[in-house]
Amino acid sequence: MLNSSAIKISAILPNYNDSALLPKAIESLISQTEGLSEIIIIDDGSTDNSSTIIENYKNQHNIIRVIQHETNQGVCAALNHGIEQATGDYVILCAADDWYSDNMIALAKHAIRKHPRVGLICGDAMVSRFDMHARFKRTLPYTKKNAWITPEEFQSLARQGYVGFNGGGGMLIKRQAVLEAGLLYPELRWHCDWLLYFAVAMQHGIYYIDEVFVHINMRKTSYSEGKCNRKIQQQVMIDTIEILYKRHPELWDSFKEGALLPNYSIRYLHLFLFYPILRRFLSPRLIWKFVINNRIVVRIGRLFPYSIILQARKLLKA
Repeated sequence: MLNSSAIKISAILPNYNDSALLPKAIESLISQTEGLSEIIIIDDGSTDNSSTIIENYKNQHNIIRVIQHETNQGVCAALNHGIEQATGDYVILCAADDWYSDNMIALAKHAIRKHPRVGLICGDAMVSRFDMHARFKRTLPYTKKNAWITPEEFQSLARQGYVGFNGGGGMLIKRQAVLEAGLLYPELRWHCDWLLYFAVAMQHGIYYIDEVFVHINMRKTSYSEGKCNRKIQQQVMIDTIEILYKRHPELWDSFKEGALLPNYSIRYLHLFLFYPILRRFLSPRLIWKFVINNRIVVRIGRLFPYSIILQARKLLKA
């Protein structure tokens, strides 16, 4: 079994004008009960006082490395730069407006020691949304807990029902698997990490720990809320399928059988009827997911505890 000190983990933290929230994110990474090998902060052309805050932390903690972008290149480019520069065996793709439970690294290292082949270690999340009054715990849908879910098992679960992950740094990913998957595709914008997580899970398996890893702060100005821009999101959906088809043909059948997409708004169903490559992805199950995940159903779902929503998604294969 691997020794904890032999497992190198790099946290990659992009920042753009998030000086108000950035300290909490940094502090939560510094304060881990088992330390990180490095924290790579990429300041992506900030125009606020972020650089001063980052420099102060760098001067106090020698595990912090700083990459400075002269101009804003976008979160995907920033994360890719950090992944390329990282020296860890595993990386965490963090967000400047989120923060992390202090036992996340300790729990993850325990999992890696038991199963060094695992590609992705994931946990639950506490989520705050700008349009909801109370925080809620977003648990993952895996009944096999604190154990390795092999690639074959994960693909089987995806074919049978709902599978998913928590973003915002709620998981650790084997760096070599990320490189093999082609890093993050910037054209997928707010869904670039979604494709990466599933590609790694299908090829290297996951280890699910039923503990909170990340505290996600979903603001109206959060990057992921850009998916509400219908025109841009429409192109992102097209690009997602085209990239899957052209760059991950070995995973095409698994994604299609699971009807896996990052977004199921029924407004995008017509794309799968009229675009040839997207039409090849179409299936009765995908149509069902488009229907059951319409906006009204989603809004009604927010009235119920997340545990009930999760059970409903499993039951409905949504």
